[in-house]
Amino acid sequence: MAFDPVALTTAAVYRVVSAGEPAFVKVLRRPVFPGFEELVGEFPWRDEAEFLVSDFVLPPGMRRPRVLRVDDLGDRIGLWLEDVVCADVPWDLPRFRRAAVALGRWAGRRFGGAPGRALRLLYEGRLVREAFLRPDCPPLAGRMPDLLARLEALPQATGHNDACPQNLLVPLDDPESFVVIDVGWQCPNPVGADLGQLLVGLAQAGRMAVADLPPVREAIIDAYLEGLRLEHRAVSREEVVLGCDGTLAVRSAFHSEPELAEYLVERAMAL
Repeated sequence: MAFDPVALTTAAVYRVVSAGEPAFVKVLRRPVFPGFEELVGEFPWRDEAEFLVSDFVLPPGMRRPRVLRVDDLGDRIGLWLEDVVCADVPWDLPRFRRAAVALGRWAGRRFGGAPGRALRLLYEGRLVREAFLRPDCPPLAGRMPDLLARLEALPQATGHNDACPQNLLVPLDDPESFVVIDVGWQCPNPVGADLGQLLVGLAQAGRMAVADLPPVREAIIDAYLEGLRLEHRAVSREEVVLGCDGTLAVRSAFHSEPELAEYLVERAMAL
């Protein structure tokens, strides 16, 4: 299958049909970072495979794709997965809310721990090279060290880490639920971090107008808090806002199209 090789850990994807039954095959690989090994260290490229076969119980309304087979070849892993048939439905406000409640419950079930390396690696590996070294270093770049420290001081939780709508499949046989794919780094991140990719994923793909983001943002923050409460976690709205908008600033403010970048910078500067 054709795919955009954005993730350094994805080598290839296939659809394999045997006896009329399709399977989706994703090949993970150990990435190589020429010149950056000391910064990156051992990249957690096996996290997705380990999550798929783990015993972690996802919140109601979420499930993994069925795992048919795993071929572990050392520096590559072949994941043979259910080929999910997706419903042709819009991502309206109720769907965003359902996803945010589930992500809040996910965070509540894997709550706590010291901050993982994901955000700091993005900051050191991308922002320092692409933002701070620019002649027109933007004002937000100068605030990033303090913002990163504030994010690391928040309550932490291990969530999806790339929970854009494209990674929350809506199955045809149960369109009120989600099939979770492409789980990212399985380490603690700031509470609320998963809301960032949920919010901007469709806008980054050109499938949602930036002008439509503000009401979605308000709705998913409240829904995420509801999910945390359902798991008996006491977190303030201000902490979730900081986790959402601050993480988005690190991940996307310097690397998005101009209209989206302007919105993300505005949100980050308001923090």
